[in-house]
Amino acid sequence: MNHYTGFLNVYKERGMSSMAVCARIRRILDVAKAGHAGTLDPMAEGVLPVALGRACKSCDEAGGGRKTYRAGMLLGVTTDTQDVTGTELSRYEGELPSEEEIRNVLLSFVGDYDQLTPMYSARQVDGKRLYEIAREGKEVERAVKTVEIMDLTIEKIDLPHVVFSVTCSRGTYVRTLCHDAGEKLGCGACMESLVRTSVGDFRVEEALATEQVKTLFENGGIDRELRVITPTAVSIGKFDGTHLGHRKLLRELRKSAEKHHLRSLVLILDTPGKSVEDRALRKEKILSMGIDYCIEYELDEELMRMSAEAFLREILIGKLSMKFMVAGKDIAFGKGREGNEEFLRKHAAEYGFTFKLIDKLKDGEDGPVISSTVVRDLIRNGDVEKAGQLLGAPWSVTGVVEHGKHIGTDVLGVPTVNISVPDDRELPPYGVYATETMVTCDAEKQIRNDITAPKNKDAAVYGSISNLGVRPTAEDGRPATLETALFGDPGDLYGKTVEIRFLRYLRPERKFGSFEELKEQMTKVDIPEAQKYLQSRK
Repeated sequence: MNHYTGFLNVYKERGMSSMAVCARIRRILDVAKAGHAGTLDPMAEGVLPVALGRACKSCDEAGGGRKTYRAGMLLGVTTDTQDVTGTELSRYEGELPSEEEIRNVLLSFVGDYDQLTPMYSARQVDGKRLYEIAREGKEVERAVKTVEIMDLTIEKIDLPHVVFSVTCSRGTYVRTLCHDAGEKLGCGACMESLVRTSVGDFRVEEALATEQVKTLFENGGIDRELRVITPTAVSIGKFDGTHLGHRKLLRELRKSAEKHHLRSLVLILDTPGKSVEDRALRKEKILSMGIDYCIEYELDEELMRMSAEAFLREILIGKLSMKFMVAGKDIAFGKGREGNEEFLRKHAAEYGFTFKLIDKLKDGEDGPVISSTVVRDLIRNGDVEKAGQLLGAPWSVTGVVEHGKHIGTDVLGVPTVNISVPDDRELPPYGVYATETMVTCDAEKQIRNDITAPKNKDAAVYGSISNLGVRPTAEDGRPATLETALFGDPGDLYGKTVEIRFLRYLRPERKFGSFEELKEQMTKVDIPEAQKYLQSRK
């Protein structure tokens, strides 16, 4: 399951319901939640803002602003649904009104306008939707609602067809506008087409067809399309490792967001190369720390060429609705790293935001600043114990248990589980490590057991010992793997997700003269040493 948070500007195709579009987006993106802002009837098409994850709480706000439509009106025909999909009720046989009459009548609706809710609508009466009552052949008393027609432009008249654009307030039924215009003209009318061209700042020119969403997902480009409409407090950075320095920043971000009544948002700028932590779990980890939104951009050539002011205007303000920034005093973004403290002071009033800069966290009073570089060096040197201290949780590798050669069980008498070694991670030296293993049935239930995340009741943690490397004694020519022996009986783990947490480096990987020699080393030296260390941690 993926963790996207924000709004996608989706182009709803004609013939689909708004809920069907959301269901398709959920399947494409493999997300738990997707909702829409502003319902479009199945016959309509155009802009449909789709909320993902925690942005679903903002659907009413996103759909509450002005909307624009391009509508096709058919004169001389009325239907029970007020559009051409319904049952025909009447057909006018007389001479149709003149173009001037049509223009005058349509323009007369500009301003406040009392509109009777149509029977075929999703509004409820006594807990039941009106369209459900209408389908039973019944008609009930409905409320008259005052709506606002802010602008109306007639684009084409080719009798009996009329095309017009309309900008209106929330809750306006354009098909009812067509119906009411027909009544006023004395010939009757219904709507024959409808394209929504905007909802607030969501424009049809930027809307994505569902096939485009699928392509973007496959290419890792969804986050770049996400928008946040609620005012936010933002922190930006690589956030590789989510170490104690990052955690200090995130605590301040949450605190500032609460103080200023904003939503907290982390924008990850991911760089190519090997990462300290699993990129797939980074968003989940940050969100588990109480952050409302977490969006990730790849720091590609386009972003690196973007000026600091363009990044501020188009992304931080334009897409992410930033009103407050929390950053370290060494903040630097945009081309030439010009987005520094001086830049923020210069542009804060102009762009309507404020900011707070905080000191970097050090490893002790006289120690170095805690950074991803420091943690990366510790991992490369095998000091996983110190790396775990600076990360606030053990450095770990997560994967699905695979079938191996069964050498551990059949030859050494020590059952082991095998997972693949990710090729995009910084790895410690090949060798043997004291570890602990968290076992869960579902990767979505995998929540890191660190100082901020809740305990996972669906998981069990076992003491263990792990070998990271190429198994030179086996000489099987297979790529590097992580092979782990658990202290306890977890049952059959094939196909299950495990997280291997590295606690201490014990010895380098080496080739033994025989499997018997390897078995003796494991049972008499490695396993007792690992168990002794694990016992000392309790």
